[in-house]
Amino acid sequence: MLLLLPEPRPPILTNLSKTLGFHLSFSISAPLLVSTNHPSVMASSSSCHKRIKRMATKQQDPDIDGWISDPKAQDNFSSSFRNRKIINHKHVKLPFFRTHGFAFPEFLSFQNLETFVQLKGNVYPDLIRVFYANLQCEEDLLTSRVKEVNIVLTPEIWTSIAGFRIAGILAHRGFPGANRLDIYQSCLRDPIAKRDYNIFRAGGMKKDERVLAFIIAWILVPRNGNHAQLTTEDVFLIHAFKSNILIDWSEVVFDTMQKAIKLPNYPLPYVVFLCKVIEHYKNHTSLIGANALHHMGMAFWGNIWCFKDEPDAEPVDTVELSSTASQTPYEQEMLRMVTTLLDHHHTWMSKLDSIEHQLSSVQEQLALLNIGRDTPNPEVVVDSVEGSESEQFEDATDDE
Repeated sequence: MLLLLPEPRPPILTNLSKTLGFHLSFSISAPLLVSTNHPSVMASSSSCHKRIKRMATKQQDPDIDGWISDPKAQDNFSSSFRNRKIINHKHVKLPFFRTHGFAFPEFLSFQNLETFVQLKGNVYPDLIRVFYANLQCEEDLLTSRVKEVNIVLTPEIWTSIAGFRIAGILAHRGFPGANRLDIYQSCLRDPIAKRDYNIFRAGGMKKDERVLAFIIAWILVPRNGNHAQLTTEDVFLIHAFKSNILIDWSEVVFDTMQKAIKLPNYPLPYVVFLCKVIEHYKNHTSLIGANALHHMGMAFWGNIWCFKDEPDAEPVDTVELSSTASQTPYEQEMLRMVTTLLDHHHTWMSKLDSIEHQLSSVQEQLALLNIGRDTPNPEVVVDSVEGSESEQFEDATDDE
């Protein structure tokens, strides 16, 4: 006989959540298998010789059957995108910054970015990976195919979902005659202080410029690298913000998405925006299957589903089937057990994916705390601890 016992929450995560000041919820953890047939387990509870075995868990690969019909495209997905990391999306609460004396919300408003930086919604990781695996550029338009649905990022998509204005220059590619060192120095609180200019750090920047750098690195041109260090693209974009130079943001996102499919280690960006695009094309993002039917109180008997509490749950018409199509009671019971096990397996994998997402969020919180230590001015530090009044940058994803 086997008993399923929940594994206790790791102490290091408990201490970490207390340090960061927010609650980290774990709805499921890998179970412990305890054999009650072992003599040491059948002894008193005070025995110190209990043998406990941990059940190994393996992450389930997404079932892409029917999502990608071309065998060559399936090979590309399996080799390059099946396990590709996804950048956790963040959004900004602009009203908070407007009421606390920041000027950068007006920069975002001029660039028609208010909708995009405040996007919130669901994330479907496997659909995002399939989208990027099939992503192509055709006649200056990004096109993809997800679950037999063609998706095209048209100007109407950029304006209606992202809120962009299709106008402006390609500021992220640079300005003729512009000096990025001069631009960076104009953003510093103390431009004459001695510093290493081989690396443009966000730590010494003025408060509006520093928050803009954060928004660029996490939302507008998201990456998975050092968010406290500015890239050349970041410097030119900040210059355009401060100078009220209109940027064509559809081209900025276009170039970033192209980079994600060309560089094998680049994590996949813009997940909330793309999920809204997938939903716009009425792609089925959820499926009611056997697991949902079990939750409704149904069971699989013979060849049909029926409610468990029905007196004649097993259909009588199954005896009328031919001998080749009929199933023995043993086969029916085995099929029912396999279906139940598969349902439990899928449920566990979805919850484990949720835990992985939360652990990624913890890493992001630690990165933000490290950024905050570089700045002596408390007004510049953006507190992203969940539940705090000053948390105005948040993960904008809902678990699938």
